[in-house]
Amino acid sequence: MSLLIDDEMWDAVNSCDSKYDGLFFYAVKTTKIFCRPSCKSRPPLRENTVFFPVSSMAIKEGFRPCKRCRPDLIEAPNEDSIVELAQKVIEERYTYSITLDTLAKEVWMSKYHLQRLFKKNTGLTPQEYLTKVRMLHSKHLIENTNDSITHIAHLSGYTSSAYFSEIFYRYFGCTPTDFRKRTRRDGP
Repeated sequence: MSLLIDDEMWDAVNSCDSKYDGLFFYAVKTTKIFCRPSCKSRPPLRENTVFFPVSSMAIKEGFRPCKRCRPDLIEAPNEDSIVELAQKVIEERYTYSITLDTLAKEVWMSKYHLQRLFKKNTGLTPQEYLTKVRMLHSKHLIENTNDSITHIAHLSGYTSSAYFSEIFYRYFGCTPTDFRKRTRRDGP
């Protein structure tokens, strides 16, 4: 499952691209029908189009399945693929501020359900996973660059180097500066 944006989904609908089948569905407000991206029906106007991650959401919103492409026969994504998508979003955007709300919107799920599902499948909350990704990235930068700790903090998604140092200390048991000294002294 990949991260999709409205423009990409719209292009898939216009080109009837079957590789997007199962990744999203589109619905037409004027007809109250929803379809697969590969449906051979005439493309709707963009302003009348709504996208859904799963067919059940389209049905819940009052749309009925297209009789031509039968979008209701596509299986819903499983828990693993939803968690994998959330992890991918975190791994690709860890340098930005990622809240549970924004992450839930990216995977088209309620934040409460995502939090439970993520924890159940990974043993970590999305925030803990974000911290892990940031800490591993910052550790790599400290070991392999001469960048300042402040610069590394910013490259790792932190706006405050003091807060970064506090989190780093909790995660690794030493300050970033002490970690750098230790790795340089123990190195070749």
